[in-house]
Amino acid sequence: MSGAGGLTAVPLPDLRMLLTVVETNRTAVPLTEVGLQSVNLGHLAGRLGSLDGLDRAGVLAALSIALAERERAGEWSAEVVWTGPEARGSTSRDTAVVVRRIFSAARRSVLVAGYAFDHGRDILRPLHVAMRDRGVTVDLFLDLRERAAVGTDLGAFASEKIDLFIEQNWPFGEPTPNLYYAPATLAPESAASLHAKCVVVDEETTLVTSANFTDRGQSRNIEIGILLHDRVLASQIVAQWKGALAAGQFVQWS
Repeated sequence: MSGAGGLTAVPLPDLRMLLTVVETNRTAVPLTEVGLQSVNLGHLAGRLGSLDGLDRAGVLAALSIALAERERAGEWSAEVVWTGPEARGSTSRDTAVVVRRIFSAARRSVLVAGYAFDHGRDILRPLHVAMRDRGVTVDLFLDLRERAAVGTDLGAFASEKIDLFIEQNWPFGEPTPNLYYAPATLAPESAASLHAKCVVVDEETTLVTSANFTDRGQSRNIEIGILLHDRVLASQIVAQWKGALAAGQFVQWS
């Protein structure tokens, strides 16, 4: 289809999200700037001329063909994401926008690891929708960022902190993510910390960023990250976390 060729300059993660939002009727067809902005894809306005005049079935077909062609070619893409003042001519993407976009695009699985939270409900809402509406599985490795007092039961201490995390950051109810914590980071006088931070969506898209899921991290600090679409890398990162879980470095909360 002729529509597919004009999509070669659109980043793969954006193509994937666009396909998802059209498939799930979260934006109207024909595509409009207002509709694209409503699903965090307003930056694509004016770049989708090859889809003009196509009905919903035609848009879905063009996007599917474009994605299949580029995936067969083994294409991967990278984008800079940024929180803080923008320099003139910057082409970086806003961290909070990118996080919401990749959560909204999830179809099968999401791994979130190592981030601190305080205003998590806004940025995690698309993740809850993905779980509720599409059955997406979410594994969340928490950085609880606090040590237990000497003599405290670590399991009870972790449970108290995770209950507080849910109360403050996941007010949506069921379904809830699979939640994990690292006991070594909670032990009194421990030198262990959970500094690794990443998000992996569908074992295809990876975000590595210094920005925590806090008000400061998403809106006020100066933070930088990289968004990569590479299946091999994404699968390796997921395997690393699952290996750490299997080795007993993390415990699942229940």
